[in-house]
Amino acid sequence: MATRTRIQVIDPKGDVLLRFAAPVTDAVIQQLEELEARGKQPVNEPWSSPESMCTPDAEGPAADMDMQLDKLEFPQPVNLQVSSVVLGLASPVFYAMFNLPMTEGEAFRAPGSPRPFPISLPEDNGEAFAILAHVIHHRTDAIPFLPSTAMLLAIAALADKYVCAPALMPYGVLWLQRATEPEMRDDPEYGGLVGRCNLLLFAYVLDLPVEFARLSWDVLLSHRQLLKDEMHGLELPISPDHELLRHDLHGEIARRKARLRCDVHNALMEPISRVLAQLHAVYSGPSPEPEMRPTCPNAALAIGNYMALLDSYNLSPWRPQYETDSFSAIISRALEVAAQAQENPMLFFEMCTRNRCACDRMVYGDGVHLARRLAFRLGGAWKWKLWVCLDCLKNGGVDKGNCRVKHW
Repeated sequence: MATRTRIQVIDPKGDVLLRFAAPVTDAVIQQLEELEARGKQPVNEPWSSPESMCTPDAEGPAADMDMQLDKLEFPQPVNLQVSSVVLGLASPVFYAMFNLPMTEGEAFRAPGSPRPFPISLPEDNGEAFAILAHVIHHRTDAIPFLPSTAMLLAIAALADKYVCAPALMPYGVLWLQRATEPEMRDDPEYGGLVGRCNLLLFAYVLDLPVEFARLSWDVLLSHRQLLKDEMHGLELPISPDHELLRHDLHGEIARRKARLRCDVHNALMEPISRVLAQLHAVYSGPSPEPEMRPTCPNAALAIGNYMALLDSYNLSPWRPQYETDSFSAIISRALEVAAQAQENPMLFFEMCTRNRCACDRMVYGDGVHLARRLAFRLGGAWKWKLWVCLDCLKNGGVDKGNCRVKHW
């Protein structure tokens, strides 16, 4: 099973050769598992008689497995020819490695040491480091237009390990802008919750406050389980103890989830709440006369129709779909319902003509349309911006007044 070595020349005059282990892909793992399962099978069929059972010889399945292994195409190890000077300028870790009295640095500076000088980095992702090397060597022709979110996360891990996030910042901003374009929202790679969380962690490591705020708002809008409590309802694909995460991101998003959940619920219930509040204010005035102030039939009819409308569109809090939909889906559906129902006369409430009704002193002298109230209440929902402030997050949730993004 021969393994060829692939060398990418990032800098033709580079004096360092970085060596990485070959990546283990899912396809190779699957082929190895299939070969292993095939090797564990009995030589004879299960229904064979005991007399026909025999021990396999060297020409049997073992030899066949060796032949199959030789035919497998394993990924090639990645070797990068780079400049030690460029690496040292971009990363203080590499600067210390090549210039301070360390094992690699002394061997690198020793007279007669080979050029390019080999350095093994078996724990690093060679493909991600190649992109990083292209960026810091200004090889713009070789930089990908938009890496996958998993690759961006691998690049972020390297930037965190080698403390070279500032060198990646310009391309990091560009990649995040491309990944968050409106047409990318339907792409599961970049528009799904997993992809958005990977992008959020990438912006976190590169310290990009504007992009981080926008992505945290997108993650919050795509979050589900509206009615669960704020901590148990938080189901993000980022582990709280992720190696790249050093602050309480889950807690910050959970607190904003609780506020957004209340805002969405209040927006749906506000049209009827205002009507009921006015009726109650009149009913419980200085001289309440319950027998003389019956419930207004116009208000009862409008409120009943409004609640039936919400229920038919699964916007009632007791509906299962309301509990499982994302914030974005709930808001979008509510705005659509409000737009369609604004001309529905059954949702319009005005003072009735009965004598001494509960509505005869309401402030809504010309009536109120419940669907229009819903549209008004949710009209700026996409601008609520209950995003997470990166500076406050890194300050332990404390606003020190020098945040780079305006607060909500």
